[in-house]
Amino acid sequence: MLKRKISLYDDDDDDDLVETPPKKIETKNDGNENSKKTTDSSNNAASSSNNDVNKQTKQFLSSTSVNHNKGYTTAAIAWRKGEREEMQDRHLVADRLLVDLCDDIKTSSLFALFDGHAGKLAAEFCEKNFATKFRQFCAKCLSANKDMSVMEKAMKKIFIDTYKSIDEDFLKEARSRKPTPLKDGTTATTLFLLNQVLYCANIGDSKAVVCRKKPDSETVSPIQITFDHSPLNFEERTRIQKAGGNVKDGRVLGILEVSRSIGDFQYKAHGVICTPDLKKLTLTPDDWFVILACDGLWKKFSSYDAIEFAIKVYKEESAKAQEQQSIEQIWLKAADELAAEAVKRGCGDNVSIIIIVFQN
Repeated sequence: MLKRKISLYDDDDDDDLVETPPKKIETKNDGNENSKKTTDSSNNAASSSNNDVNKQTKQFLSSTSVNHNKGYTTAAIAWRKGEREEMQDRHLVADRLLVDLCDDIKTSSLFALFDGHAGKLAAEFCEKNFATKFRQFCAKCLSANKDMSVMEKAMKKIFIDTYKSIDEDFLKEARSRKPTPLKDGTTATTLFLLNQVLYCANIGDSKAVVCRKKPDSETVSPIQITFDHSPLNFEERTRIQKAGGNVKDGRVLGILEVSRSIGDFQYKAHGVICTPDLKKLTLTPDDWFVILACDGLWKKFSSYDAIEFAIKVYKEESAKAQEQQSIEQIWLKAADELAAEAVKRGCGDNVSIIIIVFQN
């Protein structure tokens, strides 16, 4: 069962693109901006720490624990606005999303991060509608019978259909806006925990990295379960060029830094698509946690450095037994300090982090 969490982001009033999803635990933020990966200035945090980088800023924490058939899972969320004028990232955590659809489903938790650009509205639309769409396609798959294996085999199609439907719905709304169509776009990285299996679907350049303990060793290894969709990638660039677009300075038409996204109607005719890559990972007792973060973190941290940093904070906080911290508080601290460190290292972009801890 989800423990209710406080908001990660400031509340805002832009609800005109909202379809209210069921079973959704959502948070809101504020922000608007004109281009992906261009830097301006300000700093914000999801933290209770007193780092210099977040002085005189409004701060928020967000954590939750979700049902798991062999324990429970903790999700700790932190953010920094960086040097951007406004925050354009959005996230969602939805627990027990499908447990009423099939008796074999004991755990069905959805985690997602949407890194918006050219405005916040595409990311906001995904935050508020993705869980509903995903559940609808899963339910459709299970409607003929209640066999979970049928849905598992169709998971790739379910994710592709969900991304496509979300993109079409937002583009329809974007093009209808007068006098100027909405130019907002967003990357999307979604993790779905189905019993002991973790599915990851993504478009864009946010990244999810699993921390796996090496057997009979104190060391760990990072496992990236996302694919970076950059216009510099050969297959991505070839598709863009075949569609009549071009790649200049590593960007589509010299502007957009990702080759797949939701929204961005002005680039869809030039080879930018919304089809996600999907990876499947069967969790083992050696899989400790996964860091899901936007590119703001990965600009300053390698996959290995990020998990090592989080572990270092975890060990330091766990050693402070006199403070009687909960596991959620410890991982919140880790997520917060990781986000703060990215800003300290000079990241000017929004930084959003979700650390999902698997506890058996």
